[in-house]
Amino acid sequence: MSLWLTSQELQELTGYKTYRRQKMALGEMGIPFHSRPADGYPLVERSQFERVHTVLKGEKNRRKPNLELVR
Repeated sequence: MSLWLTSQELQELTGYKTYRRQKMALGEMGIPFHSRPADGYPLVERSQFERVHTVLKGEKNRRKPNLELVR
């Protein structure tokens, strides 16, 4: 498991695909992040979140992982 959120997790969290918009959304949500110097990719520490599993409706044994901000 990586120390940083993946690009897919960032997209799910912010609702945006581009790094520029993801950084704007993270700033608006008050979530601290760092930008990677080489390409500006936003790095969000995974330790800020706790993993919560929710059972998908209609499927008893299948769970969907969610991230919730720990404050």
